[in-house]
Amino acid sequence: MVHSSSGKLTPFNRDQLLISIYESCKHRQDALNDALALTQTIVGDIIKSLGATGAIEKDTVGAITHAVLERFDPVAATVYAAYHLK
Repeated sequence: MVHSSSGKLTPFNRDQLLISIYESCKHRQDALNDALALTQTIVGDIIKSLGATGAIEKDTVGAITHAVLERFDPVAATVYAAYHLK
């Protein structure tokens, strides 16, 4: 579950994460496979950071995603940040 900035609790949507990563990696030659692998890595990191409630803040999901993208491809991280980070 994800806590939004408005306080609403919504189910985590892996597909939505995949699409946002794919959009950020479109400049890469193998964007789809890169996005699939990155999504798997990010979901693993999110699971590690879940608290006892099983929920995570939306901003934390964004920060984890940005950190993974920054290590993989700084251009993709910049594109992601422009659309998804405040």
